Parts: sequence; structure tokens; C-alpha cells
Amino acid sequence: MQAAPEGKSSASWAFDLAVMLIGAALGAGAAIAFALSGGMDSRWFLSCLVGVPLIVLLSQFPLRLSRHGVGIEVGFESAVLVTLVVLGDAHGALTMWAIGQAATQLWKRKRLDIRLFNIAITIICGTVAVLVMQLGDGLGRTSPAELVAVGAGCVVFFMLDYLVSAVSVAIEERSSFGSQLRHNSAVLAGLVFVGIDSLGYLAGLVMRALPPWASLLLGVPLATILIASQALSRHAEQRRRLKSLFEATQAIFGAESPSEVVGLLDEHAELVLDRPQTGVRDTAPGEKEVGAPVVGRAEPTWLVAPRGQLGSNDNELDRQALESLAGVGEQTFARLALVEQLGRQARTDGLTGLPNRVEFNERLEAALAGANARSQVAVLYLDLDGFKSVNDRFGHMAGDELLRIVAERLTPTVRADDCVARLGGDEFAILLTEVWDVKELEQICQRVLTAVRREAVVAGHGVVVSTSVGVVLSSGGDDAAEVMRNADMAMYSAKGMGKSQYRLYEDSLRTDRILRLELIEALRTGIDRDLVVHYQPVVSLTTGRIGGVEALVRWRRDGALVPPDLFIPAAEDSGLIVPLGRRVLAQVVADSAALVQAAGGPIDLAVNMSAHQLHDPDFLPQVGAAVAAFGDSRLVLEMTETVLVQDDPHTAATLDDLTAAGARLSIDDFGVGFSSIGYLQHLPVGVVKIDRSFVRDIDHLPRSRALVDAILVMASALELDVVAEGIERESQADVLRLAGCADGQGYLYARPQPLEEVLATLRREAARTVRAAG
Repeated sequence: MQAAPEGKSSASWAFDLAVMLIGAALGAGAAIAFALSGGMDSRWFLSCLVGVPLIVLLSQFPLRLSRHGVGIEVGFESAVLVTLVVLGDAHGALTMWAIGQAATQLWKRKRLDIRLFNIAITIICGTVAVLVMQLGDGLGRTSPAELVAVGAGCVVFFMLDYLVSAVSVAIEERSSFGSQLRHNSAVLAGLVFVGIDSLGYLAGLVMRALPPWASLLLGVPLATILIASQALSRHAEQRRRLKSLFEATQAIFGAESPSEVVGLLDEHAELVLDRPQTGVRDTAPGEKEVGAPVVGRAEPTWLVAPRGQLGSNDNELDRQALESLAGVGEQTFARLALVEQLGRQARTDGLTGLPNRVEFNERLEAALAGANARSQVAVLYLDLDGFKSVNDRFGHMAGDELLRIVAERLTPTVRADDCVARLGGDEFAILLTEVWDVKELEQICQRVLTAVRREAVVAGHGVVVSTSVGVVLSSGGDDAAEVMRNADMAMYSAKGMGKSQYRLYEDSLRTDRILRLELIEALRTGIDRDLVVHYQPVVSLTTGRIGGVEALVRWRRDGALVPPDLFIPAAEDSGLIVPLGRRVLAQVVADSAALVQAAGGPIDLAVNMSAHQLHDPDFLPQVGAAVAAFGDSRLVLEMTETVLVQDDPHTAATLDDLTAAGARLSIDDFGVGFSSIGYLQHLPVGVVKIDRSFVRDIDHLPRSRALVDAILVMASALELDVVAEGIERESQADVLRLAGCADGQGYLYARPQPLEEVLATLRREAARTVRAAG
């Protein structure tokens, strides 16, 4: 049985109405004729109690076929009509058939016109089929002629149903009648229909010859055929839909943009349901439609299809198919969104939200490609001055907050078309895409320096940092990596100028950088071969007795000594300070026996220690071995104040471990760094060495004397020993002695000396001490 699509044309309404009128007339005519014949007795009504429910029951197991949205239901309830015709009056059979069809259609959730059309066409087909069965005289007698008559009636029933349905659909869709007849499963449906109706004839034969209960034996084959036909139709449709869904999934997963996903969803929704007017839209489905939302887009997106004509169960299957397709679209939208997000993250600094190094380099390459002599490109390479001290004092969270503040301040200093990026750590970069002259560039650099230098509040404290800026100006044609290297060199040159400066790149900077790299490489290869250790005595300011020596590393390169202030910073920056410090301590251990013997007794052996060595896992064992080798002499580890302000648990724990191992800690160059009484109070420091800048003018400037007095008072309160550095005049020693400073060192007593010379100095001092005692 067929149901025409929604939105019918006037021609379709006219045809369907004609079918309804003919069916009503035939049904009414059969009922009137049967009533006039006197056949509506109690026995007939009793038969209705069995026949009508059976018709309704069998109508629930149609063979469902669909083609381009047109639904065709081949019902098997006509087998009941065949049985009734074989057993009794044809008018009574048609009357019961009409009642059964009306009962079947009344409860179905379809439009009224569809239900009326289905009732009418089944009455028409049933009437014509009965007439065909009655054409011969074989009906009513068990014979081959009766079998042929019944078979012919069944064939006519199916063909008439199929033809009328095809005409209705052709009119509605304005398509050819022939195209509607070419249905892939029509022959199969006809064979199944005739086969089921043959069971109706068989039931009639059984009921003629046997008691009525014997007909129940036909229930098993009937049920088997019905279930098989139902499974066959559903299986074929499921296979087609699964194949379509698989093809849709492959196509949609390969989409590279959201718009392409929408287009593929629209295309494949119609292919999956095999129904016109199915696709994507931005509104939810109406009462006469089924649909599924597609999640993952900012705009509302729905897959919507017209409701099918085969019943609510099939509409539910349609909805599930659309949901499956919508799920594929949702996953693809999520994948594309994730790809876009990862792309942004790969080019964005997670802390500040600025472009990162990758994004900056890409923009730089594009800018360099379009630069020329009139409109140049400039790169500003920024490195914060004093950022490490903020990190060390207040922790990394405070450091991160400071970086965010700096990022916010840098962005307004340039134009909207320019780019501010964070390269990593405390390094930033600015790309100026159009620079007309150097004066404009200098103004921007000044704005950058001023913006960064303003006080910032982090961790509840006001801090001030500055930045050193390296600047490269390019007219295009340069390699982006080369531009960044040159800007980096200019930045380090600006730091060397005193920080909070900017420096424009010059070719001479490349020469300086090359010389520095050559210096580092030479130091790397010469640590074990060219380093020597000199010693400077530390003397008592009251007795003049030498109480210890400080080991000072020297580098002999090409027969000359390289100044420490040249190679020590290079060693710190390159990480060579760790193997260098290890080498110096090993040399002091090797010299310790000779030094102690020359001094005539235990002395303090001081060695400088870098902050990098505190993170060397081999440093603590080496210190322990040195303490053991020194015996009664003490190992003093001298460190600058920057080590103390590394306010992290590892540094404090390592300092405690060093003192536990037997070393004594001393603060070198005290007063010029960041030390405070708080650090001295909580860390295991035993000695402070007053920086030479305080000692230089102590004998003629009251301010210098006051500062030294303050340091001595503080040291006395904290029970710290004090050594004054840089004593060059006797008048300086006199003032320090009167102020209460116990020990000192400087050129007044001895310069740093090679081992043999300091051994001679120690022997002379030991001999003098012996004579004085005698």
C-alpha cells in the first residue's frame, strides 16, 4: 500500500480523491448487497471477531520498500480475504475486508487523507481480485481451476495496488509513470505477496475439509514467512544505510574547514535517508519532519528530513540515522576546533598571551620580504635586567606576574600593525614593520625603556626592573635568523653598557661576539691545562700573623695571564664555571699539605664558590673530600651575595649540607649586593668580607668609616668574623684596626702569588713568629 508525499499538488489531490470515492462506493456496495442477501447473521458477526483482528494483526508485518523517499508497503493481510472468499459469500468477505482495513488504518499515526487513501485502494484491489476469482466456475470447488482463479486474483490484487500507487506518486512528483514502476524489489515483493496469499487459500481448503481448529496448524509457516519478509526488508535497508553512513563518515572526516563539513553533511544526509528535501538548516524540525542537532558550531545547525510515509517506527530509524550523521559532524567540528586551538597555542605564549618565538619569526620573515630602503623593518630584542633577583626573592609565581605586567606595558608602546612577542624566559621581542628613519626608532626605544622601568607591584612588594634592548634595522633581503642573532648581540652589548640601555647593531659587535666565543672555546679546552692557582694571604690586623690564604684562579694563555674579570664572567655565562671551580678546588687540595707545612700549622684555605656549583651533584662530595684532606685546617667557601638571595629550598639545604660537611661559609664583596640581616640571620654564614669599595676611602672619608663601623657592629651582633678586602695603605689598616676589624688582605701585605712564592711568604712569617716567641 502506498502513501503519497506531503505537499501534494491539486492533480494529486484529485487523483487520490477519485480513488477514495471509488473505494467508498465499492465498499458500501458490497455491504449493502451482503445485507440484502441476509448474510449478516450471528455466525458472520462471530467470524468478524476472528477475521477483523487477524487482518489488523497481519497488517503489522508488511514488506516495506522505499525508493527516493516513496514508501511502498506490501501487506499480507489479503491472505485473510482469500480465505473468506474461498469459504463463503464474496460480498460478506469484501464487507469484512473493508471493516478490517478501516480498523487497521484508524489507529495509525498518519494524515487522515493518507489513511483514507490506503483504505480505499485496498477495497478497490480486493474487489477486483474477488471479481477475477469469480470469472470462472472453479471457485467453491477444490480443484486446479480454483487454484488458478485464486492465484490470478492475487496477482491482480498486487499489480493493481502497485500500479495505482505508481500513478499517485508520478502525479505528485511530476515524474514519468515508467520511472515509478522500475522498482528494484517489485518482483520479489510480488512473489512474496502471492506466496502469502496462497497460505490463505490453503487455510480455506483446510477449513473446508477439517475441523476449524486444524487451521491453527498454518500459524507456524505464516509467522515464519511474515518474520522473514520483515527481516529481509529491514536488512536490505540497514545495509544500504550503513554503507551510506560509512561513505559519509569517510568524506566528512576528511573535511578541512567547517564550511566544507556543512556542505558534506547536507549532501550525505539525503544519500543516507534516500529522501529528497533532506539536508542542513538552521531551524529545528517541524511536526511533519524528523531531525537531529549538530553540536559544535556557533550557529544553530540541524539535519532535517520530511517524515516518511511508512509509520512511526521508520521515522524513529530516520531520526537515529540523522543522529549518527550529526555525531560524525560533531566529531569533525571538534577535531577542526582542536586543530585550530593547537595552532593558536603553538604560536602563542601561554603565560602572557603574546605571540611566541615561532609566530614572531614567521611575521619577521614576511616583513623582511616586503621591506625596502624607504620603509625599513626593525627588531628590538629585549632582556629584562634584575628579573632573576625578583624570581629568587619572591618566587616564580611573582616572576610570572612580573612578566605579564611587562607584556601589558610593552603592547601600547608600538602601533597596532607591529608585533610584541615573548621569546621565552625574560626575553621579549618587538617587530616594527614600517620604520621611516632612525629618529623614530630611537623614540620607540625610549618609550620601551620607560614603560618597563616603572615600578610594578608583585607579591605585595614594589619592584623595579629595567630592560636592555638590542636593535637591528633592515631594508629587506636579510635572513630572519641572522637578524635575530644580530639583535641578540646588540642586546648583550647594551647590558655591558650599564643596562636599561638600547644599542643599535653594528658590524663591530659581531667581531666582539666572535672574540668572546673564541675565548669561551679556548677556556673550555684549557681548563685542565692552562689554569693556575695563585694565593693571597689573609693577615691579622693586630698581630700581622697570616691566618689563611685565598685561592685565586689565573688563566695562562699564550704565555700571558688573562685578567679574571674577562674570563670569569664568560665562564659563568657559558656554564664552564662548574668544571673550573672543580679544577680549582682540586688544585687547592693538592697544594694544601705544602701550604700547611710552610705555615707551620693549621690555616684557613679559602676558595671562591659559584651559585652554579650548588646545583652540581658532585660538588658536595668534593667538598667533603677536601675537608678530610685539610685535616685541622679549615676550608672556607667564599660566595657573593647573589648566592644568598636565591630564596629556594635547594640553595638553603645545600648551604646547610656544606657546613655540615665541615666547610665554613664566607660572603665575598659584602655590601655591594643584595644581602640583608634576614639572610645572614637564617643562613649558616660565618665570615663577611668587606668590599674594597668601602675600604678605599676609609682613611679620609667619614661616610666610608661610618659604613664600615655599621658592618662591624652588625657582624659582632651576629657573631660573624670580618675580613677587610683591598687594604693598600697603612692608614687604612690603622683605621680598620681601631674600628675593631680583626683581619684583612690586600696589596699592603701581599699580592696574589704563585704557589712557590706564597710558600716562601708563609715560611718567612712562620720563622718570624718563632723568633718572636723565643
